[in-house]
Amino acid sequence: MLTDVGVVRDHNEDSVYVDPASRFFVVADGMGGHAAGEVASAMAVETVKKTLEAASSLIDAFVQRPTDNARKALVQLLQSAVLAAHQAVYQRGARESDKAGMGTTLDVVLVAGREAFVAHVGDSRTYLVRDGKASQLTTDHTVAEVLVIEGKLTIEEALVSPYRTVLVNAIGVAADVGVEMAHLQLREADKLLVCSDGLHDYFLVEQEIADMLGADDAETAIAKMIDAAKERGGHDNITGIIVTVVDLADAVPMAVTDDSTQPVDVGLPPSTAGEATWSEDESTENISPRELDRLGATFNRKKQHTDASTRATMPMVAPVPPPPEMPGALDATDPAIPAPKLVIGDDDIDAEGATVQGTAPTLPPPFSPPAVRSKLAHDDTGPTPKTDADKS
Repeated sequence: MLTDVGVVRDHNEDSVYVDPASRFFVVADGMGGHAAGEVASAMAVETVKKTLEAASSLIDAFVQRPTDNARKALVQLLQSAVLAAHQAVYQRGARESDKAGMGTTLDVVLVAGREAFVAHVGDSRTYLVRDGKASQLTTDHTVAEVLVIEGKLTIEEALVSPYRTVLVNAIGVAADVGVEMAHLQLREADKLLVCSDGLHDYFLVEQEIADMLGADDAETAIAKMIDAAKERGGHDNITGIIVTVVDLADAVPMAVTDDSTQPVDVGLPPSTAGEATWSEDESTENISPRELDRLGATFNRKKQHTDASTRATMPMVAPVPPPPEMPGALDATDPAIPAPKLVIGDDDIDAEGATVQGTAPTLPPPFSPPAVRSKLAHDDTGPTPKTDADKS
């Protein structure tokens, strides 16, 4: 685990936590003025921590006997922890005027036995690195992403779209929030990267992530990735956790030692792979649901490229969450479970117990992204880095 304030910002609004027993891992990227983003992310992480720690017996019971009912209970537990974090942040923002509208992204990975469960809100990300290839397991909850999924923007257009960092879903911003859930079977030597956008914005090619995580031990790899993000601009706070499965017999992941670094004075380097341009004085804005509804009509007309240095960034009104269900999971010990496929890049990898399942948050009409990203998630392109004013 490593977090860094980056090059541009003067304080860190990211929050991160690694359970000492290596059962769960949390990354939150706060947003809001007057340090409210820092408050929001810290509250979200603390709430998730307390909720999961209080349910340790439930997690242990699943490890001992991973039945379908126990699996569904873990999914509901994880979703409840995220919803509790949302309510804590939202209610404080409603009570305190200087924190009104504060919010945060939130990614939580729960490892239990041979399985991992992911809860996701916002545009932080969780990646799986397996057999030398990386795959994004979560969906960016942004307007640009939704428009790409709906076919109203190409991936290339999304890179320069003013909507590429306008969140449609965030913790604490509105009364309701959608929680995206994913589930996968682990393999020995699997690695999971949980990170804020300050890190993944500078690694647009997923293969670079896989290469960096495969070249060194986890602690060295995350340090090198953060250094690279800072050398490429360091426009935002940078946080990452690497979880390595070292013993599949009891599936105990190896957590990286807690660490932190200080900002350095780094000038903008020449153009490098994975780097994009931005403005340091971008404004933020809120978008109403009515304006979101009009986006579809807007992008049905001829689309024009937008300069990557200008865009609006701030969460929208969040959607109503889906019911807490676990779709179609089977007992991991059942030999009759078919070997599914996990799409990574352009290759189908025999998952053989490496199922990736998920449910996406319900977004306002006319948009409804799929549960788990497919082609878009594994394309060798990604979102343009955010700017200094994205969360101010």
